Formats: sequence, C-alpha cells, structure tokens
Amino acid sequence: MRLFLLSLVGWGILRAQPEKYPPAQQFPRFLFYTLEGQPFTDKDLPPPQRGRLVFFFDPYCDHCQKQASFMRENASSLKDVQQIWVSTETMEAIRKFQETYLKALPNTFVLRDKDFKFDSFFGYSVPPTIYVYDRTGKLRGVYREEVPVSRLLQDL
Repeated sequence: MRLFLLSLVGWGILRAQPEKYPPAQQFPRFLFYTLEGQPFTDKDLPPPQRGRLVFFFDPYCDHCQKQASFMRENASSLKDVQQIWVSTETMEAIRKFQETYLKALPNTFVLRDKDFKFDSFFGYSVPPTIYVYDRTGKLRGVYREEVPVSRLLQDL
C-alpha cells in the first residue's frame, strides 16, 4: 500500500511539471497497448491520409465525453483523419468509453497507457488534451479543452 501511495505522489509530481514535457513537435515514437493487452506502437499505424488527432482522455471526464460526442457527430468529415485515443485508466473503463462514445468513428485507435508514459511521448497532458498533427507529422495545435471539430480540421 505504501509503495502504491508513493507511486501516486511521484506520478502527480511528474504530471505537475509541464516544462519538463513540452509538446512533441513531430509525431513521436510511442508504445501503448490495445484493449486486448497487445503492444501497439507508432509503427502499427497506417500512414495518415490527412493528419492525426491524438486525444489524452479519462473515461470518467465529462469534457472528454463531450469531445468524443463532437467527434461522433462529425464522423463523416473525419473519415480521412486518424484519431488516437489514449488513457491510463483500466481496460474495462476504456472499453466502456469506446463502446459508448467512439464506436461509430472511422479510422480510430483506442489505446491504454499502462506505463504512464504519454507525457514523455507527446508532452504534458491533462484530460482532455488534443494534439493535432498534419499528414507530414508536424504538430499544428495543442488543446487542453473541448474543441469544435471544425477548429481541429482547420489545423490539419
């Protein structure tokens, strides 16, 4: 129990240092896990047609749920945009979020960051954080709030 509490405190300290984890200016290499527990890296993604949207989310976050609803409502305009949704929560919680909010979205990858490495790959993030990368992999925007889909598409 003591080790668990120390881990939480350590994780909180790391998360509270945004200058230590600036946004990745180029789409980074990463290692996360599928909802079946299999390793998934940036190499497992097909080349993007238009660009990539990377979402750091918490399944219990109202703002994350609202953002996912925005994405679902605009699914037809997102068919050529990769969406990568990443959470540190349990597989069960992420799976429920996926089934409730992301099921109808094309070109969407839902992954788990069980090692708490998202910040070191993409940059300091709190749910919801959205990273917008164009098709060449260049960072075009970072949002730490709900964002209209039209704005995300503009950035691409």
